[in-house]
Amino acid sequence: MSEVHPFRAHRFARDLAERLAPPYDVISAPERERLAAEPENVVHLTLPEGPEGERDYAAAAQTLEAWCQQGVLERDPAPALYPLVEETAPGRFRRGFFAALRLADYKEGIVLPHERTMTGPKRDRLLLTREVRANLEPLFFVYEDANGEVDAALQAAADAAPLAVCRALDGIPLSLFGVESSAAIEQVRSLLAARPLVIADGHHRYETMLRYRDECRERAGSRSDPDAGYEFVLAYLANASDPGTEIRPIHRVIEASDADPAAALATLGFAIEPLAGGAANPEIAAALRELAGRRADQHAYLVCLPDGRKLLASRPRGEQLDVAVLHQELLPLLGGRVRFDSRPERALASVERGEAVLALLQNPVTPEELFRVVRSGEVLPQKSTFFAPKVPSGLVLRRMQESAARARD
Repeated sequence: MSEVHPFRAHRFARDLAERLAPPYDVISAPERERLAAEPENVVHLTLPEGPEGERDYAAAAQTLEAWCQQGVLERDPAPALYPLVEETAPGRFRRGFFAALRLADYKEGIVLPHERTMTGPKRDRLLLTREVRANLEPLFFVYEDANGEVDAALQAAADAAPLAVCRALDGIPLSLFGVESSAAIEQVRSLLAARPLVIADGHHRYETMLRYRDECRERAGSRSDPDAGYEFVLAYLANASDPGTEIRPIHRVIEASDADPAAALATLGFAIEPLAGGAANPEIAAALRELAGRRADQHAYLVCLPDGRKLLASRPRGEQLDVAVLHQELLPLLGGRVRFDSRPERALASVERGEAVLALLQNPVTPEELFRVVRSGEVLPQKSTFFAPKVPSGLVLRRMQESAARARD
């Protein structure tokens, strides 16, 4: 059973918009420098800068403690769940909430991964977590709730006035609320208890927290507390069926390959159709609409070549997802180096500048496909999904000194 709890968040006391940042793993070096110009931006915790480009994890711990002592971060007086409403487009909203989620090993079937992970990012986050003993950024999870029961329970109980209102760095208006009602919290806990949670964003950090939890258990030995703060992680949870929960594709850009993509596709039974060339936005949009039109009953890819040609490759849809066919069948034939890009215009531009030999654009995974795959115990290739928008860091932080379960008492 999935188990969520309210917690007493630490929140910035002043001008929230200036203190938010994107998740650490999408921040470029120039963006990190720009964000760090604000002395109280959360990036000083999530990406603590040390000498010669190294991370200074101890400095992050010292900064966190100083901010709590100086009132830069203030702790809420009572445990709460924290609904977040984001207007992702005019009249379109994503509704989710922050909670403390009990960690569970994948084999328990409570929290399910959907992508493979790498070792490097997990080591970095583990070193940081050991020092700060806090969740500085939320992990993003989705759950199935076609009828919107969880959202309804939270909306009915949320305070009339939001705790904070601002615009995220991408300009999205957001409102953060608090729910302290024990009845509403128990209703949410009950509704989610029987539903598995799929990691949408944060696989590396979740696995880091599992390792950190196990280290803490080992140190505690017989005194290990099943409700200790390290048994939980800061989670942002959203309904996979909510129209505001958008799953975008991550496209593949191929470098240093001598293979003929048309020949490789033909070998795999794909029909090839030429489309209008060029990198102009209207032409890209038209090509992507054509690609999307094949989604229901075909595996389809948009192949973009350095001379501006675009080829639509398609074959009848089978049981596998498009991204699985891409990795298991096509990419081995093409060879070369693969990099990932969620923005089709940028992927195309890199090909037309000669930085890559082709780009392969694909349709997104649907929520139904995602849950079907993870329920079967499978995982998708690395970088298969891009959940948009990213959840800003800095809205709420969670320190681990307090037992998450006992915070409800």
